Amino acid sequence: MAEVKFYLEKRKDKQSGELIIKNVPIFLFYSFHGQRLQYYTNLRVDAQKWDAVAMKVKKNYSEAGEYNRELTRLKAKVEELYDKAKVLNQTPTLDYFRDNLNERLLDLTDKKTIWQAYDDYLKSLAISKTPKTVSNAKLNYKTLEDFSKSRRYKLTFENINQRFYDDYLDYCFNEKKHFNNYVGTNLKRLKAFLSWAQKNGYHNTEEYKKEEFKNTWENTEIIYLHYDEVMRLLNLKLEDKTLAEVRDMYCLGCFTGMRYSDIKGLKPENIQGDLIVNRTIKTKEPNIIPLNPHSRKIIKRRAKKHLPFCMPQYKGGDANQYLKKVMEKAKLTRKVQIIHYRGANRFEETQLLWQCATFHTSKKSFVTNFLERGGSLTTAMAITGNRSYKSAQRYFKIADTLRAKEMAKVFGSLRQ
Repeated sequence: MAEVKFYLEKRKDKQSGELIIKNVPIFLFYSFHGQRLQYYTNLRVDAQKWDAVAMKVKKNYSEAGEYNRELTRLKAKVEELYDKAKVLNQTPTLDYFRDNLNERLLDLTDKKTIWQAYDDYLKSLAISKTPKTVSNAKLNYKTLEDFSKSRRYKLTFENINQRFYDDYLDYCFNEKKHFNNYVGTNLKRLKAFLSWAQKNGYHNTEEYKKEEFKNTWENTEIIYLHYDEVMRLLNLKLEDKTLAEVRDMYCLGCFTGMRYSDIKGLKPENIQGDLIVNRTIKTKEPNIIPLNPHSRKIIKRRAKKHLPFCMPQYKGGDANQYLKKVMEKAKLTRKVQIIHYRGANRFEETQLLWQCATFHTSKKSFVTNFLERGGSLTTAMAITGNRSYKSAQRYFKIADTLRAKEMAKVFGSLRQ
């Protein structure tokens, strides 16, 4: 019979590229009948405490006894499951091992509460995800906690069901007055947690995967600046240093499609000839963005003033407030209709462009103007890092003028 082995996960930190050596997951490996089981033991240890040859925690560490006993029990359980299948003349499968090991793990953890599991989830996120992702997960935890207290709903993995879903939506829409997309974002984060918890043996419920447990997304109007508005902003004379810096950062986004976090994190070494070569902070994916005269001029103006970065390091909220002041000075007063949904109810309001614009609109402005001026959606997706064409269609507003041009190209112009 094949040997049960234990290894530390070999995974690099997406930000630094260095191998993760703290709080590393311990995995069980077992090969049988041409199949290979890889199973997370629900144990983590620092790499320096692990004996790779003996496949256990080094004896001189306090957790060695408890951890090594658990690894021994897991090894015995796998061998027992294999022998049981053999006696019953059955062919064991990967699911056979995983399901039985998960049941055992649920017993071992004595049904950890959903809150204890969420705490473990936050610790796991802190290892490999960005601080923003961890912060959003904490906000979602707080929302669930507030819901539980307000509705006197004792949350467990077993009662995250249709009743929970209905009560949660009622709480979010009618008590908290949240709009659909905000609630949908929180539901997406909840599902991510539940999926992680199921994978790691905290529960085996499937309710959250059902079609009825759907997100509450609505396609909303994309707010963006027209090309002439971007140029008006770029050419605005500003005596205030802070406003001038924020204007340049925003316009750089309009000419490159970069997110605010990537603009803020841009360093001189990312400028390689006529290209910006970086790794996006949100997705950790490598990205190459060609420079144009406008983006090159902005970078040249700022690059040596904020070392080791090219741009000043304003917090996102502060930068958005400064941006509104800049746009107001630029007289960007085009009226924008904003539509939200709360459940099935539609809410409309009209604001001036400067009142509702944030740094997030710079990326939208880039894509819309790129398309309107003849660029392809495929190229825009490559520059901005969007992977899904379907997602890009939902996310980006294709300018009405571009649609008219395409109609004329296919069927002929009205002006002949």
